Amino acid sequence: MDVISGRLQPAAKRLLAAWLQLPRLDGVPTRASFDPTVIASVLPVVSVIQRICADVWRVRLAGTEIERRWGRMLTGHNYSDILSVQAATVIYREFEAVCRQPCGSWSLRHLELRSGRQLQIETVRLPLRGKDGEVDLILSCNGEVTPGFIPEADQSREVITVVEQEFFDIGAGRPAGACLSTLLSA
Repeated sequence: MDVISGRLQPAAKRLLAAWLQLPRLDGVPTRASFDPTVIASVLPVVSVIQRICADVWRVRLAGTEIERRWGRMLTGHNYSDILSVQAATVIYREFEAVCRQPCGSWSLRHLELRSGRQLQIETVRLPLRGKDGEVDLILSCNGEVTPGFIPEADQSREVITVVEQEFFDIGAGRPAGACLSTLLSA
């Protein structure tokens, strides 16, 4: 984990540090043990995603900055309502690995917005146990790496390119390989 933590931007470092402090059952903390006020400064770029079934992952919480970037409310939506089928397939593979292994995931994504604005987003995903004890929640941080932050909302994403993606060991190993790293329409 030292290798990945050395690459993280400040928001992702704060989330990972807070997650590592949580008590864990078989390596994974419960959602009930996570107090969002501990990471208040990065909450605008934090989301919680829940697996409802194999092809339904619901956004339980999306930070204000994430929703601003998308130009709409995301909380309550299924990822398949937000992304193209192609993009959802790749992201669902990542979600499944994070919950099944369980492990952490780090990625760097290149986004091109309809306005023409291009940005880099660092995403860190960490597993959480739901009320029933199942690992079916993902705590995610989506920090913008691009210099020259623009506070105005933009149109929905047009293109997502996963520049880099890797899983990291949180105590249960990590899946072999990474998710598809290709140009995805969203």
